[in-house]
Amino acid sequence: MTTAMIMAGGHGERMRVTGSSTPKPLVPVHGVPLLERNLCALLKAGLRDIVVAVPSHTPEIGRFVQTRGQAITDALDARLRVLEETQPLGNIGPAAEVELEGADLLVVYADNLTALDLNALLLHHRRADATLTCAVHLESFRTPFGEVQVRDGVIVGYVEKPERRILIASGVVVLSASAVARLPRGRAVEIRWLVDRLLEEGEKVAAFLHDAPWIDVNDAASVARAERLVGEHREAFACRGEPRA
Repeated sequence: MTTAMIMAGGHGERMRVTGSSTPKPLVPVHGVPLLERNLCALLKAGLRDIVVAVPSHTPEIGRFVQTRGQAITDALDARLRVLEETQPLGNIGPAAEVELEGADLLVVYADNLTALDLNALLLHHRRADATLTCAVHLESFRTPFGEVQVRDGVIVGYVEKPERRILIASGVVVLSASAVARLPRGRAVEIRWLVDRLLEEGEKVAAFLHDAPWIDVNDAASVARAERLVGEHREAFACRGEPRA
C-alpha cells in the first residue's frame, strides 16, 4: 500500500493578501479549503494511508486536519495521521519522519491544485524502477520586458513581452523507500537537495510528463485563477460533499 503525504507545514504562512489572516492550506477555492481538496484528490485515487505535515506555530491547520480531515477519511475507512513540525523541516524534510506502510511515498503540497492522474504517476514510477519520480508539465511565462535579438552589435529583432513555455515541477513527487532513507531526520531539507544527491549518486530520477489542470496558489490573483480553473473542471476537482453548482 502506498503512503501519501500532504505537505502543509512549510506552507503554513498566511496568504499573501492584504488583511488576510488565513493560512494558505486553509484558503477556500469554491468554498473548499486547498488542504481538503488535496485530501479529496488522494482519497479519490484510492489512497488510504495519508499523513499530513502541519506546523505547530499554526495550530488551526492541525485542528482542521483532526476534525474535518478526520471525518472525511473515517467515512472512507482510511487512515489519517498528523505529523506536527515543531521546527521547519523544509519542503521534503517531513518525509524522513514518516513510518512507511508500503514501498513508496507520494507527496503533494497543500498550496497546489491539480487534476493529475495520481495512479498513472505511481504506475510510471514503478515501471521506470526509479528512486524518485517528479510530475512535470509545461508552463507559460510572459516576460515583462521587450526581448531584443542582437547580431554583431546590431539589433535584428524585437519582441514585446514574449511568452515562453518551460518544463517545471508540478509539486507532486513519488519517493521510493530508498529516497526517503537518504533524508536526514530533524533537519530542514528541500526537494532540490534530494534530487541533486540522487543524481550525484547515479540514481534514476524519472519525470512524469502530464497536461492536467494545475495551479500554485500563493496570492489573491492566483486564488481567482484557481476559482476559474476549478469552475472549468468541476468533475476533475470534485470533493466529497461539495455543493454542486
